[in-house]
Formats: sequence, C-alpha cells, structure tokens
Amino acid sequence: MSGADDPYVYPGTRTLRNRLGIVDPEKLERAERRLSVERGRQGVPSGSFDLAHLQAIHRHLFQDIYDWAGEIRTVEISKGAQQFQFRQYIQTGMADVHRRLVRSRFLSGLSRADFANQAAVILGDVNFVHPFREGNGRTQLQYLKLLAVKAGHRLDLSRIDTKRWVEASRISHAANDDLMAQLIAESIVE
Repeated sequence: MSGADDPYVYPGTRTLRNRLGIVDPEKLERAERRLSVERGRQGVPSGSFDLAHLQAIHRHLFQDIYDWAGEIRTVEISKGAQQFQFRQYIQTGMADVHRRLVRSRFLSGLSRADFANQAAVILGDVNFVHPFREGNGRTQLQYLKLLAVKAGHRLDLSRIDTKRWVEASRISHAANDDLMAQLIAESIVE
C-alpha cells in the first residue's frame, strides 16, 4: 500500500500519524517503543481473550501515541508476501480463536510443553488476524502473557528474543508453529 492509499500515514511519507507529531520514522519507532513499554509495565487490562480484550490491550499500550489505539484497522495490510486477514474477517477470525480458547478452558492444566505448543497455534492465528494497523506484535505478547497466567504458567517476556519472535511469527503464517512454541516454552518460568 502506498502512502497515498494509507489514511494512517502523513501524506507523502510512510510515517504513521501520531499524537506526538513525529514525522521521522526512526524517532517515532523509538518513542513508540519507549512509551508502549512504560504502559506495559503498568500492567495490561484483563479480559476474556476475545477481540474486545485484544483491543483493550492495544489501547492501553498505544494510547499515548495513536488516536486509533485499540481500533480495528480500516485498511488491508501485508508484510512482504504475507497478506494478513482481510479486514472484513477480523471479527470472525478472533471469534474463532476465542471459541477454541473457551473450549480448551483457556489452555489450563497443560504441561509446559503442551501449553507452549497450543499457545503457539493460538498466537499464530492471532498474528494472522492482525487487527491493528501497527503494534500487533507487542499486543500479542501481552495477550500471551495473560493467557499463560490464566493457564497456570508464568512467562518472562524478556526471555523472548525479538528477532526470533518476528521470525516465528513469519513462519507461523505458513502453519509452522514450531519456533513460536519453542520460544514460548523457553519463556515459561517454573
């Protein structure tokens, strides 16, 4: 999508419109990371692991940066050759994730390895849905952390290498959740 087709960016740029008025993409990335980390340290909203819950997490993390924090994207997005869920199916995609989580009792009672494997499938699907224009990965990690607690596990997100997580998210797009499961298992604190 070109900047001219994307209402989320400043005209003639690839920089997302933001509350800080930053037009330099590197400066925005640094500010976004700093502010979202600060919000994450405050704790994120609990919920029922549905789309509304994911939106509440996103809104909390990005409220200082984007006017559209917590709102479902209005444009189609892709990364490289990977097309994310078409926007008209975002609600359906997250409803399916939520239904499966409810049916599994939110992955409770599973061993570390089984939790990691099943959570990886769930997170791979949440990543495919990609409900927001930006900030999906950080929102998903907070969602995962809350899901782990509900399931009886504790995650240390600092154990997850960002580059490996991005790679795990990329290959989960092709239904290969092995790396994501490995990273989740390694982040569980016993």
